[in-house]
Formats: sequence, structure tokens, C-alpha cells
Amino acid sequence: MRKTTIHAVAGISLIALATGTASAETSATSVEAEASAAVQEDASASSAGTRQGGLDVIVVTAQKQSENLQDVPISVTALTGEALENQQVGNIAELSNSIPNVQINTFANSPDTAVFTIRGIGVNDADPYVGTTVSVVVDGVVVGVNTAALLTLFDIDRVEILRGPQGTLFGANTTGGVVNVVTKQPTGEFGVDLQLVAGNYGQIETNAAVNFPITDNLAGKVSVLYNRNNGHFRNYLDGGRLGKRDIASFRGYLKYENGPYDATLIGEHVSSRNDSQTGILIAEPGDLFYTPGQTTNDFDFYRGQSNDQPNSNDRDSNSITLTQNLESGLGQITAITNYREYDQLLYSDDDAVTDVLLQTRRDTKHHQFSQELRTLAEIGDNVRLILGGFYFEQAYTLAQDGRLDGFMPGLGQPQTQDQDNWSISGFAQSYWDITPELTLQAGIRYSHEETEAVSTTANTFNDSGVATFDDPIIPGSLIVASGKESWNNVGYKVGLDYQVRDGILLYGYYAHGFKSGGFTGRIAIAQDIGPFAPEKLDTIEMGVKADLFDRLLRMNLSGFYNFYNDMQVVQNITFPNGSNSASITNAGKAKTGGFELELTAAPLEGLTLSGSLAYLYAKYKEYDTQGLDSTGALVPISFAGNRLINAPKWSASFGFNWELPVANGTLNTNAQYNYTSSKYSNYTNLPIELIEPLHLVNAGMSWGPDNAGWDIGVYARNLFDEEYYNQKLALPGIGALASLGNPRQYGVIFNFTY
Repeated sequence: MRKTTIHAVAGISLIALATGTASAETSATSVEAEASAAVQEDASASSAGTRQGGLDVIVVTAQKQSENLQDVPISVTALTGEALENQQVGNIAELSNSIPNVQINTFANSPDTAVFTIRGIGVNDADPYVGTTVSVVVDGVVVGVNTAALLTLFDIDRVEILRGPQGTLFGANTTGGVVNVVTKQPTGEFGVDLQLVAGNYGQIETNAAVNFPITDNLAGKVSVLYNRNNGHFRNYLDGGRLGKRDIASFRGYLKYENGPYDATLIGEHVSSRNDSQTGILIAEPGDLFYTPGQTTNDFDFYRGQSNDQPNSNDRDSNSITLTQNLESGLGQITAITNYREYDQLLYSDDDAVTDVLLQTRRDTKHHQFSQELRTLAEIGDNVRLILGGFYFEQAYTLAQDGRLDGFMPGLGQPQTQDQDNWSISGFAQSYWDITPELTLQAGIRYSHEETEAVSTTANTFNDSGVATFDDPIIPGSLIVASGKESWNNVGYKVGLDYQVRDGILLYGYYAHGFKSGGFTGRIAIAQDIGPFAPEKLDTIEMGVKADLFDRLLRMNLSGFYNFYNDMQVVQNITFPNGSNSASITNAGKAKTGGFELELTAAPLEGLTLSGSLAYLYAKYKEYDTQGLDSTGALVPISFAGNRLINAPKWSASFGFNWELPVANGTLNTNAQYNYTSSKYSNYTNLPIELIEPLHLVNAGMSWGPDNAGWDIGVYARNLFDEEYYNQKLALPGIGALASLGNPRQYGVIFNFTY
């Protein structure tokens, strides 16, 4: 009944929008028209002596309105689509280690799940019930779970990385920040963009986008991507390739414009038919899963993959988004309506050896619906107000079946999760120009959220001594837990920014954000389900943004301090009998602090230099939980003083992009060096979970004749073939699951534009 009512309300709101009587939010679609004008305005405002080699103005929508990056009073890194193509960044995960105080990884046993950690704030489990602390937003739509957030980046206008809590404008579960992705919108003119890539490990990629007019008021666009490689792992069993990637993506647009009104419909389908996960197992003599010759800590890109189950990870996702914009007497009004779903069937050989010890089948179904309405209004000459509301609902089911023959031949463990969640919120953000130079910003967001959950766990046994995924349940072993809870939360923000002079901005703010409460999905006992309460984060940030020397040098510096309260901590325990839980409790407090410095310079015509340096202090102040002793019993334990997950103390980068006229054409050369100091990939901070310092170099070069519309180039990622881990998770007495970073990848790129 509730869903029917809300959907009807959404439809009425859209009708009201078309007649100019409702209010809504500013979206990526509406702001693109403003972006070009904003760039031209800023460029014309520069002094007449500005050199052609000056840095470009970058327009972002980090505050749901078109603004020069240098005027946004928060810490933001913006990457244009051109920069992503030059660096051959194919998906979100490949941005990791290149952005200050930002880590993007995947879990060893869940390769489609994004692990975002910004300023030490992240999650340490793949299942949807864990929630997010960094939200991915695509064309104004929040991607509700990490499992669907590892986006393929093609036909992208820009990616904005917002560091720090963004709860006032983007809602709950953004305590770490937001990854805001804006795709290229229809142009209304006929045009073709084509990119072909061929590389090692059988890499073949085709990206194509076609813009076309339909009528004077209607334009269309189609973008397609196909990406395939053979994988860079080999199987101990037969030497065959493992880790194949096979992804096809289609995105279609229709855009209607008529005077003050426009509407854009975007439909997307993504299908992947990949191999299973390619994590490895590190174990020593005495560990339960120790296998001579297969569980060594060697970088040889070999793992065991038994042939008694499919080597597959099949996933299909669909999304449809309608964005409507209206210029009215109430200001700029926008409504964004979205429906998104995905289905995934993953067979995972978790033990990573050729023997059958630990295997999993995960069948996940998820869908979400969201409706956002907002108005951006000018009140008098010196006040801007963003006012709106947001509704979100999602539901997922996860049936996970485990084969635990390594613990006891024939033993299995089926677990299920079934959760429904809905939330509604209202928010306001105001900007008051106290003087032409001094602006006060203040925002508040009230949210009501309800979650209903059922979790089960059981054991099965196969008399043959070899478990399957469909064995009978052992009588009396089934545990069913359920719960329903609601929460009311308030997030708020207040800040000042001061324009010292043209091109220099000082800013500071205080923000209070929160991450939603919920229920544990993977339980060992009924009490594991919870509920757990929301966690809260208070942040202070101060910074300076400066364009100097006639925009030949750009310097952005931010310092921050975060304090966690009621911190949600995931206790991931695998018991000696093979049962597994990842219960969440509000058992922690943590403090993080540090700074980010980003520099960009244009010392010569065609040459752009960039660099960054970041420092991060991130430790648990309280973390009282339970752990297993040497007998396998649960005992109280504290992890206070440990470093937070994926929180390196230092990170740095240096790069250049150089365009030179060569042989009646343009030669483009780029390279980037990225450094990340050591970090821990789990809260226990065990020696095996330490990730050593990382040095990565990426480079590329291309050439194309002037005004010909094409160029050809070469690229290399991890140029010097650095050997490194992405993640290591210790399972005491069993071994450690780990994922390896990609080896050197290189290839040839051809681009064509008409």
C-alpha cells in the first residue's frame, strides 16, 4: 500500500512540475547547459593578458548547481572525460591510489563490489546490509549499494570526488563523501565518437557514441561499450587462464527541449559474463587450508580453481531515469525519477586451491526506486536557497550457499538475507552573501527511515562426504531471525567562505552527518541480527583555493578533523566449524584528521603539470568487540589504538600532460606517478593484513593530424609491473584471503570523432 501511494505521489509531482507548481532539485542534465556559459563567463572575466596556456575553468555540480570548481567551499577533485581517456581509466576502481586520501578497492571474494574509503571512512564487508559511507551518484541518482557501484567509465563528461560528509544535499550514507559521475548528454547535432582498444591479456574494447537530432525539440543519443579480456591469472589445475572479463553496456538518451522546460530520459543495460573471483589464499603449515605449493605468499598470478562448479560471475543490471527541468518564477525546478535493478549469480572458489575446501554460490536480486524534487531559488539579491525532498526505497534478497568440506567432508551452510528499506527526507541549504566577498552557508536535512529484515542460517550434510549447494538441512540447525525498526535522524552544516580577491577563496565549515542503522544479514546466532543504530560523524574542514599568476598555477589545500560516535563495526568471524557471521554493533569511536594539497600548473604552452600530497591520521579510540581465542571460543577483545581500514598515512602523486605540434598534427604525452604508504586492510591490524607501500606509474602517448578527427596512441598502466596487494583478510587458523593488484597492462588506442 505504501509503495503504491508513493509512486502515485511521484507521478502527481511530475505533472505539477510541468505546469510550474512543484519544486525539485538541480540535476546534471539541467546544469550542462549552464556549464558552457559559466566557463565562457569566467574566461572573459580574466584579465586581457591571460596566456593561452592558462588552466581551464572546471565547472562542477558538487553542490547541485553549476559552479566553478574554485568557488566550491569543499574539498573536490574533478576529472574530465578527456583526462580519463588519456589515462585509459576504464572503471571507478582504476582511480584508486591517484586521488589524495581516496582508496577504491574490491573485496577478494566479491569482485563486483566497490570498497570506497575517503579520509579513512569506509566499510569492510561486501553484503548490501552493511550500507555505504561513500555514495556513488550517476546523473543525479544515488546507487543504493556497493555491489552495483563499480561503474564502467565510458562516454563520461566528468567524475567529481567530494571528500567529507555531504549529508545535507546528498542524504544519509555520505559521511565519507560522494563520487559524482556525470555522463555526456545529447548534443542535438549529428556526431559520432568511437574508441577502439587492443591490449595484452587479450584486451579488446569498443566504445561508441552516436548523437542525432530527431525533431527541432527532440534529440537522441546511443552509447555502447564492449570490454573483454582473458584474465591474467592461471589455474594450478591445468594452467588455463582465469579472471576473464566480458562486459557489454548500452545507454540510450532522449532529450526534449521547449522554452523553459526540458526532459531527458536515460535507459541503461549492463550485462557481464565474467569468470569467478581471483583472490588467492595465503597459508602456512598448521593452518587448516594449507596446501603445499598453492598457498605460498608468491606473486605469480596463479590460484587453484577446481572444476566441480561453474567458473562464472553473471550479472545483469538495468536503470531508467527521467529528469525534468523547468525555469519558473520559483527558480530552477527539477525532478529526478529513477528505477534501478540488478541480478547476480556468482560461483566463488574461496579456498583458491584445487582441492574442494570452501566454495560459495551467491544469488542476489536488488531493486531500488527514488524520487527527488528540488528548487533552486534566488531570494533578493544576496540569498540563494535549495529546498527539496527525497524518497528512496530498495529491497534485496541474497541466497548464499556454502560448501564447507574443508571443515568437515559433506558439510554445507545455506544463509539467506531478505531486507526492505524505505526513507523520506526534507532538506534546505542556503547561501547568504553577507558582503560581496563573505558568504554564510547553512543547511539541514531531516530523514525518516524504516528497515525490515529476515536472516537465516543452517547447516546441511551430504552422506557421500562431498557437499553440494542443495543438500538437505540438518534437523534442528535452522536459525531464523527477523526485525523491523525505524530511525529519525538530522544532519546539518554551517560554514563561511571569503573571497580574498579574484581567484583566492578561503572557506571553513562544521558538519554533522550520519550513516543509517540496520540489521545484520549474515548471522551465526539469532542475536547477531541486531538492530544496530545509526553512526554519527562530526567534521571540521578549513581550506583555501587559489588560481594564481593569471591562472597559470592552481593550488587547493584543505585540512580536516573527523570524530566518530556510535561507530558501526563489522565483526567478521569464521568459526572453527565453518559457520560465519558478520554482525554489526555500535561499539566504536574513531578520530581522523589530516590534509590534502593539490597543485596544477601550466608553465608552457601545451604543458600541464599536476601533483598532490595528502596526510591522514586515522585510529580507533574505542572498539570493544569479541574475538576467537586459541580454542575457538569467543572472548572480549579491544582494538582501540588500531589504524582504520584502508587509511594510509601518506599519499602523493605527480603527473604531466604535454601537447606538442609534430608533423602537421599534435603529439600528446602523459604520465603519472602515484605513491601510497602502508595501510591495513582489516581492523585487526594483524601483520599479514599490512599492505606494503605502493609505487605505480601510468603513461600514454597519442598522435593525430590536425583537423582530421582521429588519433592513435599507446598506453601502459602499472608501467614498471609493481607487485602489490589490494586486500588481505586473516582467518585465524585457516589462512588469509588476499587479492592481487593488476600487473602491467598495455595496448593501442584509436579514437575517431565526426
